[in-house]
Amino acid sequence: MSEFSHKNVLSVKKGLLVKILLIAASVAALCIIVGCSSDFAAPFDMANLVFTYSHVSDSDGEYMIITGHTVSQTDVKIPDTIYGIPVREVGESAFFGEENLSSVTFGKNVTKIGANAFGGCTSLETINWNVSMSDIGDYAFQSCHSLDSLIIPENVTSIGRGAFYDCLWIKQLEVPETVSSIGGRAFFGTTWLENYHATDEFVTLGDGILIAYHGNQSHVTLPKNVKKMAGTFAGNIGVEKVTLPSHLECIGDMAFMGCTQLKDITVPDSVTEIGADAFCGCTSLQTLHLGSQITSVGDRAFEHCSAALYVKEGSAVEEYCKKNGIGYTTA
Repeated sequence: MSEFSHKNVLSVKKGLLVKILLIAASVAALCIIVGCSSDFAAPFDMANLVFTYSHVSDSDGEYMIITGHTVSQTDVKIPDTIYGIPVREVGESAFFGEENLSSVTFGKNVTKIGANAFGGCTSLETINWNVSMSDIGDYAFQSCHSLDSLIIPENVTSIGRGAFYDCLWIKQLEVPETVSSIGGRAFFGTTWLENYHATDEFVTLGDGILIAYHGNQSHVTLPKNVKKMAGTFAGNIGVEKVTLPSHLECIGDMAFMGCTQLKDITVPDSVTEIGADAFCGCTSLQTLHLGSQITSVGDRAFEHCSAALYVKEGSAVEEYCKKNGIGYTTA
């Protein structure tokens, strides 16, 4: 009888221990799912049930990047934080092709939107920015066909290549002077840009950035107030000569891409940057003199370009040519 009782006691103790372990495991799992603090006082954070995200800790601090979503939503609200960590970015292609999405509101800590983040969101009508926003990525909102007006917030300094490409129904556009960088064809294919043709042959936005030329002259002299170019003459097969302003700083993305009849252009010594595809496809260009002030050259800048390149010895352009196997002459 005593042996039987002893076994029962052991069995009860083992059963109790198993229950305790199961309860502990359940609590631990719950904490992992909902983000409990050690005293279980933290509120239930729904953000991780709606979005997928990555946790980053680098020289800029600790932050979250929204990488996608787990359920289709009509109105997306990007949170300020996840588990108390600021959400700073919406990552590349996070909502790409989400056709049901009609509005997006960015949390107060979001400063950057990744490439193609909202590309192909054809029902997107409303974008609620925040005061912290500084960078809209390449093709971030391309083909958002339901957008009809766009007011870029004051703190934005950079608009990516093709950021609003093919947003056909954008009729109203406001870009602050704080914008110092615009990628090629950022607003190509919008009604706003097409209508601009009726008022001025030169389309300048932000801090002196020339994004398009709507004239039909073969010899073009750019306005003196132009500081940078972005996609300005892309695909123009009529222009033969372009005179650049003496204080030009940047020949940006796709500035002369596909200008098959361009024969004559002088790059001023003030230029510090040549963007991606800048002279790509300039098959009639004979010579191109590039100064020592240029510090960066973008991908494919001289691809399919017939020009003989004259560069300064030891310059960034010479290094670029060496790296990419491009012939040149030092001057």
